Amino acid sequence: MKLFSTRSFTVKIFLALVGFSFIFGLCSNTFASDEKGNILAQVGSYKLTLEEFETQIQSLPPQLQMALLRNPQLKGQFLDRWVDITLIAQEARDKKLDQDPEVQAKIEDIMNAVLAQEFLQREIEGKVKITDDEIETYYKDHKEEFTNPESVKARHILLKIPEGADEKAWTETESKARDIKKKLENGEDFAELAKKYSDDPGSKNKGGDLGFFTKGRMVPEFESAAFSLKPGELSDPVKTDFGYHLIEVQEKKAAGTKTLAEVQAQIRQTLQTEKQQQLQDALIEKLKAKYPVKVNKDLLAEDMPGDKPQESTAPQEN
Repeated sequence: MKLFSTRSFTVKIFLALVGFSFIFGLCSNTFASDEKGNILAQVGSYKLTLEEFETQIQSLPPQLQMALLRNPQLKGQFLDRWVDITLIAQEARDKKLDQDPEVQAKIEDIMNAVLAQEFLQREIEGKVKITDDEIETYYKDHKEEFTNPESVKARHILLKIPEGADEKAWTETESKARDIKKKLENGEDFAELAKKYSDDPGSKNKGGDLGFFTKGRMVPEFESAAFSLKPGELSDPVKTDFGYHLIEVQEKKAAGTKTLAEVQAQIRQTLQTEKQQQLQDALIEKLKAKYPVKVNKDLLAEDMPGDKPQESTAPQEN
């Protein structure tokens, strides 16, 4: 599966670029980069150096950064989008769109978001230190978070029963399942028989393989049979609402707890996020004392223009 489809990636790139290209544009035309830099692109008086370009890539969300690293061609698309947006923004300025009050309000919102993000990164991120003792204490106090439930790896052959089938159909299908079981007991290959006979489209082409699963994932009758079998053991036909199953358990994993080494990085990230949130909450309370804040949430309950629900034409459930 691809990390991003071409279209969704382009949309994400476009939105990311709108952010930093727009901020570039908030500067005057004297923004032109240092002539000593490696000029990567220029639109009118706006210049983008290779160094600035790489800096902007580093400011993108991790997923986008990873996609760009894996596919260098996407950098070219990224640069093309910067040129496109800068061209359009230049024309918008020539049309005095940046002087429109509604647009200025949106610019202010973007500026506030960028400034807030940068301030928090510089004020908070570098101040959070997580010690090994804190990680160990968290692990001891939250061991239940790191338990692995019992699981089995199994494969099956499903002989499906049509909905509303009579007793005769169930009897005939069970008989067919027992015939297939005899083939398996006589040494025929499970995977080949699954491909030939199974009615489960999700697993038949994989030889009936269901991978590992824990309790609560399968219907009760199937689950009960699978967890009662030993590795290498084959079940009798198991009846469920879907039909009859032949189940072979290949491997079992007992319930257990992950070691501290296995979850150390996860705990560090959890503690770091918690501490950063605490610092941010304290900072906001401090700022509330410095700058007056008034909020009237009662107004949210009032109808706003266009808030009235339109009559639905979709069929309704009785």
